[in-house]
Amino acid sequence: MTQTTGKRVALITGCSEPSSLGALLALELAKVHDYRVFASARRVETLKGLAAEGLDILELDVTQADSIAAAVKSIRRAAGRLDLLVNNAGVAGFSPLLDTSIDALRAMIEINTIAPLALAQACVPLLVRGAESGRDAVIANVCSTAKDGLPFIGAYGVSKVGAAGDYKETMHSLTPRQAAATTLSDTLRREVADVGIKVVTLEFGTIKTQMSAGDKVFELAGTPTGLYKPTEELEAATKAMMLRNHSIAPDAASVTRRVATALAADSPPRKIWAGVPSFISRWVIPLLATWLLDAMLRRVMKVREMVRKPVVR
Repeated sequence: MTQTTGKRVALITGCSEPSSLGALLALELAKVHDYRVFASARRVETLKGLAAEGLDILELDVTQADSIAAAVKSIRRAAGRLDLLVNNAGVAGFSPLLDTSIDALRAMIEINTIAPLALAQACVPLLVRGAESGRDAVIANVCSTAKDGLPFIGAYGVSKVGAAGDYKETMHSLTPRQAAATTLSDTLRREVADVGIKVVTLEFGTIKTQMSAGDKVFELAGTPTGLYKPTEELEAATKAMMLRNHSIAPDAASVTRRVATALAADSPPRKIWAGVPSFISRWVIPLLATWLLDAMLRRVMKVREMVRKPVVR
């Protein structure tokens, strides 16, 4: 077993696109913060650019136990430890919840919710070894402000790990804003705090990536109720909203620079916020009455226009 000396070691999932958050974060940690980075993706051929930059690359399907085990084994042999695990791999899609295929939702939850926990469990021995260096190891979960119940993006919001904030984490967080699997991230952070591992939640809104532009969409529709307009029309409207946010969003490079610096710090923050509209999600939405928030989000997403025959009241 080869032990990396003097360099911290990171594993980042979801690095397949050169302009993606995963790939850019991998380069920033390696080139600026002197990490030995294992960049991973489901198809290893998509990582050639990172390999050319001197990064270690791994084929890793985060939904397959055998693939996870093989990746962890490779890191153990090559480096002997792990100081940072970034659960970045994820998929996004849009569909009214009533029209969402249950099988597709299960597949999305497998990728966005279950896989990060599976990676964390598999990496525990290596993370503990990393913490033996005298500095806490870190697990960072890339999450989403889609937690706020944005119409037609509900399945994605439900599936994202750690998507909601802690109860009364700040004086402005007046209510617990729970999304499925949020307990996973919050509980994990508290459970591992005394074993030399920190958990960081990356609360991301829209950032300029292929996903935010609507170029990479996970197919969710499959059980049409007839209550909404055709999937193609609904998708076009949803993408138009995404592109509006995309046009004013920060670029991925600037975000990854800030995130890399925070994760590489001696004492990383519990949560890192970035993107559009993360400020609103963090500070404004918790203060709004439910009826007002409902009205605002329905208007933003043009829900009434997407219903085939709105009921007039």
